[in-house]
Amino acid sequence: MNVPRIVIAGAQSGVGKTTISIGLMSALRDAGFNVQGFKVGPDYIDPSYHNVVTGRLSENLDVWMVPPDQIVEVFLHATKDADFAVIEGVMGLYDGLSGLDETGSTAQIAKILKCPVILVLDVHDMARTAAAVALGYKNFDNDVHIAGIILNNVAGKTHADWCQEAIETVTGIPVIGSLPVNKEIELPERHLGLIPTAEKETFNSFFPKIKDFIRININLDAIIKMAKSAGEMPRVQRPVYPARNHKRNVVVGVAFDEAFNFYYPTNLSLLEAYGAEIVRFSPIHDRTLPVDVDGLYIGGGFPEMLPKELEANQSMRDALKKAAEDGLPIYAECAGLMYLTESITNFDGNSHKMVGLLKGKTVMTRKTLVTYSLAEVTRGNFLCKKGSQLKGHEFHNSKIIDIPADAQFAYAMKMGEGIIDKKDAWLRYNVLASYMHIHFAQNPEIVRNFLKNCKKHRL
Repeated sequence: MNVPRIVIAGAQSGVGKTTISIGLMSALRDAGFNVQGFKVGPDYIDPSYHNVVTGRLSENLDVWMVPPDQIVEVFLHATKDADFAVIEGVMGLYDGLSGLDETGSTAQIAKILKCPVILVLDVHDMARTAAAVALGYKNFDNDVHIAGIILNNVAGKTHADWCQEAIETVTGIPVIGSLPVNKEIELPERHLGLIPTAEKETFNSFFPKIKDFIRININLDAIIKMAKSAGEMPRVQRPVYPARNHKRNVVVGVAFDEAFNFYYPTNLSLLEAYGAEIVRFSPIHDRTLPVDVDGLYIGGGFPEMLPKELEANQSMRDALKKAAEDGLPIYAECAGLMYLTESITNFDGNSHKMVGLLKGKTVMTRKTLVTYSLAEVTRGNFLCKKGSQLKGHEFHNSKIIDIPADAQFAYAMKMGEGIIDKKDAWLRYNVLASYMHIHFAQNPEIVRNFLKNCKKHRL
């Protein structure tokens, strides 16, 4: 399948990639396309904006966590019933894990998926110089096809014309859009980035403004033509998904509400493909766990923004603690880890009771940890055997204190910080709770192992 596809890349962070991607996805959907969104890198929040405007779950494409062959399969699986794909980049086009190679960069994803690239340039403080910048990006890697350029933060028509004339004359790359300064469509932020759409229903009135702004100021027909020029997709060499979905034979409860909503869609679709029925529940709104679940998955999010609501739902906290004591498999990442501790002390210094399953306390800090992580498994667990390795990432503003001396951990961190002393994946009962987020497509055995453990609990 050769679905039309385009990468929206930035000259650097903060040039408007997310706003442009959201507006483009929305405009394309209005034009009759079934649009699938993607985000390069491990970010959970930007894809939540894609979800709203496309009506589909946006997928992450991260070459640190998921090898290239699996990246191709994730892309093909996500686009099997779509007819257009928009891939939002990360940081600058060529930025990745280091200054020495392309690993983890938007450019690498563009090459793996044979995608044309639209480069976004913030030209607020330049004119003819924009041509020099564009030329550098064009010549840096001849295997990256920069098909078009969008100018952001132009001061007016004259400014836009100067930049366009210079860029097109020097580089031969067409300028397909010029976006004037517009304070009305700035996306709201806080610690760890944008505010997830799950928290703000008012975003729904905000998106039409972005769509109209992009539709008026860019050449949509040119973008469609560029996307249709994408090269043939490479063949998948290493399957991630089973040839046929397994029969549903296990039920997994997934925490999903305003506090917990960071999940890679591939993780959930792989659980379903290997035989899980997924039932969502809310630690804030539901009084107890879903009936007859065989395992739980509590993902990332912002419990620190809703600690009063989580504390107030004591019946859910009690139900979770009892389920763990009864041996129910529970996998928790980051926010899930925080929720399972005794308490969360918020930025304002107020402490709120949490589940209390893990005998430590979560304290919010002003230090943001953002890092890719690599774990060596030192204790076998329901995800993977001892001696294996897992790749993931950490992204949080918290730490766990008052951890018992006899606490057991499954991971030794080769990269990343973990929970304490470069150790992560706190084990208690049949619970594994870590700061590290992982992408299941790196090794489907993770999914099979977890579901096998869930079935044992049910039996």
